[in-house]
Amino acid sequence: MRRQLIITAGLLLVLSGCGSSGDSMGTGGTGGVDSPSGPGPVIDNTQWRPTDKGEEFFGTAPEDATCPPPEGDCPDLEGDECVDVPPGCLVSFVAECLDQFTVLAVDTEVCDWLTLEQPLLRDVFEGDEIEIRTFHSPLNGPSGGEARISLTLGDQMIFDERVPIPADSGPINGTWIATKDFQAGTAMLYHVDNHGDNEYLLIEVNIL
Repeated sequence: MRRQLIITAGLLLVLSGCGSSGDSMGTGGTGGVDSPSGPGPVIDNTQWRPTDKGEEFFGTAPEDATCPPPEGDCPDLEGDECVDVPPGCLVSFVAECLDQFTVLAVDTEVCDWLTLEQPLLRDVFEGDEIEIRTFHSPLNGPSGGEARISLTLGDQMIFDERVPIPADSGPINGTWIATKDFQAGTAMLYHVDNHGDNEYLLIEVNIL
């Protein structure tokens, strides 16, 4: 997207570090030492699709919230691979190829209230420690605004962060300990709402 060079540089610094920068609704944990499951991803960033679910978690979308279809010279955005987004493409969200990573990018200039859904890739068991890694561009907008970035699994909110606007670019990471078992296929929701022209990346959601 438009801020790709800035985001790429910042993201590479984040991913070269060790672990998360903080907890979000987490309960600590042991880095997965006692987790029932082996480590690995529980999402595929190419599989997110829009949904109208999630009002119980995120509230009702504002009346003026819009997420138009892609505009301009856009590649096929509904495949199973990430894409390189050309400068002439305006799109609400996309699985973007960013260096060696496939990230979910949400552009809030195009869409300022968005909820996406995908099925859980694998079983998650009680006691599993889940790591969520996100990143955002420099946040521009009216002073006093706020961004929200959230992730749910079934009936649980597992990540829910608020960021004051304006703000410098940076990561927002967290961990969550599963309080019960969740079967593969359970709905996961990813939500972003925001004021201003900004971009948010969901990097990965993994069992540690």
